[in-house]
Amino acid sequence: MLTDARTLRSGSALQADVCIIGAGAAGISMAMELLDSGLRILLVESGGTESDAATQALMTGDSIGAPVTTLDNPVTLDQTRLRYFGGTTNHWAGYCRPLAPVDFEHRDHLSVSGWPIGVTDLTPYWDRATQWVRITDGDFSVDTWERRLGVKAPPVLTDAVEPFVFQVTFPTKFGDLYGAELTEAANIEVLLHANALNLATDTGRSVTRLDVATLSGISFRVTARAYVLAAGGIENARLLLASVDHDPAGLGNSNDLVGRYFTEHLQIYAGFGVFESDFDALSGLGGGEVAIAQGRHAGHVHGAKFALGLSDAHLRSAETTGLELQFLVGALPDGVPFQARGATVGDVGALMAHTGPEPQTAAYLQALAEQELNPHSRVTLGSGTDALGMRRTRLDWQYTAADRRRVVAGLRVMAEAIGATGWGRVQLVPGGVHADAHDRAVSGEFLSVFRSVPEEVDLRGFPVGVGFHHMCTTRMSDDPAQGVVDADCRMHEVDNLWVAGSSVFATGGTATPTFTIVALAIRLADHLRDLLG
Repeated sequence: MLTDARTLRSGSALQADVCIIGAGAAGISMAMELLDSGLRILLVESGGTESDAATQALMTGDSIGAPVTTLDNPVTLDQTRLRYFGGTTNHWAGYCRPLAPVDFEHRDHLSVSGWPIGVTDLTPYWDRATQWVRITDGDFSVDTWERRLGVKAPPVLTDAVEPFVFQVTFPTKFGDLYGAELTEAANIEVLLHANALNLATDTGRSVTRLDVATLSGISFRVTARAYVLAAGGIENARLLLASVDHDPAGLGNSNDLVGRYFTEHLQIYAGFGVFESDFDALSGLGGGEVAIAQGRHAGHVHGAKFALGLSDAHLRSAETTGLELQFLVGALPDGVPFQARGATVGDVGALMAHTGPEPQTAAYLQALAEQELNPHSRVTLGSGTDALGMRRTRLDWQYTAADRRRVVAGLRVMAEAIGATGWGRVQLVPGGVHADAHDRAVSGEFLSVFRSVPEEVDLRGFPVGVGFHHMCTTRMSDDPAQGVVDADCRMHEVDNLWVAGSSVFATGGTATPTFTIVALAIRLADHLRDLLG
């Protein structure tokens, strides 16, 4: 059933077995997994089925730390998240791959690391997550996808550098895909235009109700046996910090960890590469398409593509963090002249083809790196309030000089491996690459334009963008002094409150988070089904 909360009477009291706050990837996946559970599920969503400016404005806040940008372009906090049915899956690029085994391990060289669960604990849930994110299956082996796509992965395989595959499912808007089933479900009520304001408690150990309001002035409460906070990496922390019935520091925050360790994926314009192989031989870098053979999404066509990453063995031996490199491939147009300043992806071949065979193909290189957890990088509450009287978010995103040094070192390792195998040659220019705001035709071919300005290379201060991947603000740990939730995603300090989404990630890794968000949500749905019967 789908209900518009604006039609309720003020003072209403709704009841459920499980109240899920937030209808994004985590909340909708959980609800779909509990369709046949016999439990009454209430899915509380701030927005409607379409975006509206007034609801989206509730996401605004102050960013006081490192600049939040998409590489060359600054963004505001409300632009990084979407507040309507389906959540940020409404602008999700659809990249899927699981976290690596090393991401779950304790690493002595990092100040905080390690999950209380291992990669084998999540593997069956990644397999099940494939049906909700609309990809073929949980097999991410390079050999399998070379066979399925009929193209080759980068022929770079050393102790330090290895190829990997993404399955790409775009667009995959959870609200559009699963809204009808949720509306028709007998045991599920989706409550739209309903904004969670406060998790009320009795002694601080148990949530007694959720206070909810609409922008139209209706206020009501929800009581449940179990509450699940699934509002995103920033909003999860915000609601906990704003729930101050028994502690001015917020709910479940006696160790001052709620909102700490805010982590992003660092995105860097890394440089250019040229390859002797022709465009068709490198098509795996741009991706291919496959159709799902069976299941609820049989016949749906999705993409897959290859990239390069630092191996787990290298991360351990070099005591570093993860780094991956994607290649945006374009064919070299004929007759492109040398340019001392400014170069298209096509032009870069003229800059580098001084020895060896004439290159046939060029690529722009984009890196994505893991950020070391930093306790000073955090979400807190600002002094201003939103239209509902709730204190706005204040984000102090911090990364360190050590993060930058690891990126540069990792790029060098990858560039050397590419050259040593004879696959291609790489020019690293972090800080010396800029993207024009438009595409242009070069020698009759339409190519994205990236300007290379070598004198602007800055290995200590190159621009860093973000992936809109908000992680670790309620991180998972067996130790309450190191994390906010336990291995089952239950708050250490609150008996009937669980947290879903990337805020519970114990480390960020380099894999894009949505696939793991869904896997963890399925795991939590199983846990609540068993617990509540």
